[in-house]
Amino acid sequence: MPIYEYRCPSCGKDFELMRPFSKADEPAACPQCGAAAEKLLSVFASTAGFGIKVPEKAAFRESPKSRKRSRK
Repeated sequence: MPIYEYRCPSCGKDFELMRPFSKADEPAACPQCGAAAEKLLSVFASTAGFGIKVPEKAAFRESPKSRKRSRK
């Protein structure tokens, strides 16, 4: 099962949940305040050869909903 990252729009808490693919796009309840949280776009690490490649800079944290609004 994949791990998804979420951000609560009410309290601003970022958290991770392990969920099945079938529930990937459903909102998740914030563990701090219980509000519906939005899924964030995530970065990943991959293996190449014998080393692990990780992103060189911090993840750009933007929810898919805010990305759609900014394109209008």
